Amino acid sequence: MSHRILFPLLFPLLALTACAVGPDYHAPQTTLPAHYQHQAGSSQPQLQRWWTVFDDAALSQLVEQALQSSPDLAQAEARVRQARASLGVVDSALWPQLNAGARSGRDQFSRNSENFANIPFANPRTGFNDQRLQLDASWEIDLFGHTARSREAASARLDSVQEQQADVALRVAAEVARNVIDYRGWVARQHNLEAQLAAARESLRLTGLLRQTGEISDSELNQAASNVASLQAALPALHTAQGATVAALSVLLDQTQAQLLATLAAERPVPATLAQAPVGMPADLLRRRADIRQAERELAAATADIGVAVAEQYPRLVLVGSGGWDSIHEGNLTAAASRFWNVGPQLSLPLFTGGRLKNQVTAREAARDAALAAYRQKVLAALADTETALLRYQQEAQRQHALQANVELAELQLGLARQRFRVGEVAKTEVLAQQQLEAQQREAWLASRQAQAENLVALFKALGGGMQGK
Repeated sequence: MSHRILFPLLFPLLALTACAVGPDYHAPQTTLPAHYQHQAGSSQPQLQRWWTVFDDAALSQLVEQALQSSPDLAQAEARVRQARASLGVVDSALWPQLNAGARSGRDQFSRNSENFANIPFANPRTGFNDQRLQLDASWEIDLFGHTARSREAASARLDSVQEQQADVALRVAAEVARNVIDYRGWVARQHNLEAQLAAARESLRLTGLLRQTGEISDSELNQAASNVASLQAALPALHTAQGATVAALSVLLDQTQAQLLATLAAERPVPATLAQAPVGMPADLLRRRADIRQAERELAAATADIGVAVAEQYPRLVLVGSGGWDSIHEGNLTAAASRFWNVGPQLSLPLFTGGRLKNQVTAREAARDAALAAYRQKVLAALADTETALLRYQQEAQRQHALQANVELAELQLGLARQRFRVGEVAKTEVLAQQQLEAQQREAWLASRQAQAENLVALFKALGGGMQGK
């Protein structure tokens, strides 16, 4: 067939390249409640660099260092580069493919083969030299969108991996903030326990003197000694908790524990929290939460995969060609008589595959349905996470308010006890007992303040933390 006839016949086929079979993707419609069940207000939270809310320079420094050097984020960034390269591989199918080859060798045909069956002269008995230079070209015309759908799927998966990177960044930031808060809490509670233990030891010393004079019984002395032992037994757990948080930070930031302790050396109180945490509206979670955005992109990729499977049931057209020089004579490889070429379309159509292609479409449709269910689950889980974090934050705020009142009352009682001691109305043991009571109330308040700061981190995390995919 001449090229004058061949190429006009190709134009209708080329016009079909805009036709991509399979379902077109539409983002799922999701209905969320207008307000959170435990919502106190609807103001929008400031999620960009949310960790600065805690007003702790070391905490902010470590979070921002982790976002630059965390091994978890290094892995996530590598997965993004891998997905971007995979998209580039798919994109390459949109362009003609050209390969070059060269050959130089000595050949000997079989004298009994079909190569010489119909040649009316004697078969050659010796080998011959052969030199060849060749270019091969091919270009698949995307008639039914096989390549287009493949690119659509690869692009959506790149978006998914980028959203996964944002989710990892949020989890790393939240874990660093939580561990710094815990470290501050354990240190503050250790100091409070040491003050309580000092008062208990002084009380034991005075109780021992009173026992020597016979003013008190052995049981009162034993009670004082037991109190000291109990407080001493609580100290190792606080030291262990501090060490565990520093070890966790070391993994998150890829820093030595000595470096971290130097950063945390300046003592700070347990970070304060917000009087009322703004959360916005539930619908905001769809754009804020990286894990929801990731699930939506996975759904888009799974939908495009159906189109790829459907396109494999249709004809595929490839334009192929080759050309070059081939000679068995020395010195005339580039002569005009040594040139060869061929060009033309190749059309393939699957006729019988034993149900493989049909089942492949069914499998991709099932994967799409699973991705849709996973997306809906992510949305529901995000709503539940936020509701739970908000409820815990509000309830702990009420508890902390009551514990603060107890601490203030204990401080007042301790002040009165000291005044009465100075004027000789009570013994020093009474002051020490009141001092230990105040430390007990403060321990409960410090534990609540630590828990409340953790709850605020959990709330920021549930809201999406302002992290965006790259």
